[in-house]
Amino acid sequence: MSEKTAQRTISEWFEQGRDCFHKPDGMGAVNAFKRVIDLDPRYCHTDGDTAYFYMGKIYEVEGRLVDAIVHYSRALAINRHDEESMIGRASCCTVSGRHEEAINDLNRLLQLPEKQRNVPRKLILYVMAENYRRMEDWGQAVYWGQQALDADPGNAEFQALLEDIKAKTTP
Repeated sequence: MSEKTAQRTISEWFEQGRDCFHKPDGMGAVNAFKRVIDLDPRYCHTDGDTAYFYMGKIYEVEGRLVDAIVHYSRALAINRHDEESMIGRASCCTVSGRHEEAINDLNRLLQLPEKQRNVPRKLILYVMAENYRRMEDWGQAVYWGQQALDADPGNAEFQALLEDIKAKTTP
């Protein structure tokens, strides 16, 4: 290890990881973020991001959804209001068939004040409906699908989901 590498601060390691993440240089990012975690597992950048959040994103892109969920969960243990980690974990849980967990994160997102939340409410409602549809909980799927459509009446994707759900419930 070079002298310069050995003398890096935790924030420098974090910035290196983020720089590599955006290049994209996944291996460089993973190595830098692992170094951050080794130095201080609870490190949180001044903007609220954690090494665990970025590791979750990397694992999600690689399709390693269980690892992504673990890292998003660790990020949320540090900052329970980390919207991006909630979204990431909900997404991974949806794809993995862990719908109850996804719904829990989506409910937490809905509880964030509208002005503090970046993701539009209508998208959360849509994903909520989709999770209930996949669980074949038709009553909840219709409810959340209608909520999404009410939030954006002209949205063809929302209309199609609600029509699909209603078709499953109509004899």
